[in-house]
Amino acid sequence: MLRKRLTTAAALCSLLLLAAACGGTAKPSAPADVDWPSFGGTPAGTRSSALDGVDVHNVDRLGVAWSRQLGQHESLSETYPVVVGGTMYVTTNESQVIALDATTGAQKWQYTPRVDLLAEGALGSSPISRGVTVAAGRVYLATFDDRLIALDAQTGTALWDRVVANPRTGATQNSPPSYWKGLLIIGSAGDDIGVRGFVAAYDAATGAQRWRFNTVPAPGRGWMPPGPNGGGGHVWMPPTVDPATATVYAGTGNRSPGISASPRAGCDRWADATIALDARTGRLRWGHSEQCGDVWDYDSGQPPVVFRPGAANGAGAGVPTVGHANKGGTYWLLRADNGHVIAKSPPLVPQSSPRPLPTAKGERVCPGALGGIAYSPAAIGQESIYQTAAVQCMTYRTNAGAGGRTPGRFVEIGGGIAQPIPGMPTTGEIVALDQRTAKVRWRRAMPAPMVGGALATAGGLVFSGSDDGYLYAFADADGSTVWRGHVGLAFGSAPLTYRVDGVQYIAVAAGGSSLAQLSGSHVGARLVVLRLGGRPLR
Repeated sequence: MLRKRLTTAAALCSLLLLAAACGGTAKPSAPADVDWPSFGGTPAGTRSSALDGVDVHNVDRLGVAWSRQLGQHESLSETYPVVVGGTMYVTTNESQVIALDATTGAQKWQYTPRVDLLAEGALGSSPISRGVTVAAGRVYLATFDDRLIALDAQTGTALWDRVVANPRTGATQNSPPSYWKGLLIIGSAGDDIGVRGFVAAYDAATGAQRWRFNTVPAPGRGWMPPGPNGGGGHVWMPPTVDPATATVYAGTGNRSPGISASPRAGCDRWADATIALDARTGRLRWGHSEQCGDVWDYDSGQPPVVFRPGAANGAGAGVPTVGHANKGGTYWLLRADNGHVIAKSPPLVPQSSPRPLPTAKGERVCPGALGGIAYSPAAIGQESIYQTAAVQCMTYRTNAGAGGRTPGRFVEIGGGIAQPIPGMPTTGEIVALDQRTAKVRWRRAMPAPMVGGALATAGGLVFSGSDDGYLYAFADADGSTVWRGHVGLAFGSAPLTYRVDGVQYIAVAAGGSSLAQLSGSHVGARLVVLRLGGRPLR
């Protein structure tokens, strides 16, 4: 900082910019740059922004500032870019990291790790990388073959590389860690059978493990039966860390096997749940089961979000709340301090009632294994929670009937398969929920699934992409469509926004999720960055 004394005249000139006194023309200073520094935009994962340069009145002027393809052989994309200090960091599904100028798309550096894409965890599924974490001058990458790597943010030089799980067991890393006070907090995913999910913390400076919490018991312990088939409780998306209370919140997946013809009594702690851990020690503070007796692969994989209802508009902020949803299509509001239920939403998608157990012959179940809210992050607005969803029913068959599969695409899950129902289209929805009651404020049916998630801005807009290839802007007050732009690819991630040199940008990595692959939507991998007055979308 410049520490010189100013004369009275110089101070007047500097502070008031008077043309008569200074001999120049007064110029307003440019607005400060605004980053999108983490997966959810804020530490609490709200996917909301105070930027209002793009609003309901001018959004129709959005056009392409720049774009680029991601990877040479990408068949889908679920990467969530981040922007720090004018640099955008994005990943490919091969765990490659690319640093780009956020205003032009010019490449600054690229890091390509050697990743074992043929590890057991990769068999039968496509590798996925949902981005990186940037903190304290470093970029942190989790690879598909279970390594945590630190890079220099300026050069992309590798600083350290640590193994966090054994990929030969079927464990995988799909999502970046979360950063909190020198710790990297990461979840683990993988095969339905034989792999236990966990949340673990690592020293951001050295990569040394500090603590680990296993989400489900070891085989033969608690409710977990003995033998090699125990597992589950995977953490598919980044944990959310509330810096005010040093609490880690994570969503967990189903127990294994995911599909079963045998009814399960009670709740399997802590599968299909929201869990809260002490960020310093990993000790469990509380857990809340969202799907008991699960035999339909109903993960609670969505990243939790932490907010105070009404805080965005100053209208008497309510109790700190955790919002979380699952594949079953229900959104929960939980007290952040103890996990007690504040409210739950009505069904956000059609739900079979009662749900039939899977059979060898096959049973129709709504939503299907890729329907409901698979992982789609919600966005927190002034008064509402904006949640996207996929409306999809599927036929569930246990392993006994797997040999008699009907022709067509299917999802292979531990214990059986799930297939789309011929002649029944898969569609989508975006829903606005009251932050205090979880009641529906408005609901908009969409022609195709909306899987990637949402972005809310102070310009009165909610952005989200659909598998029909369009990026949509909705009015946050009533859900009316005020703009849409054709990107041409399905969407597997949510938009983000940032400002550099006074210009607000809206960015999204398009390409589609596994649901898009299953339904035959157009998939690929393309990064598209928009600004007012940009080139028309083609």
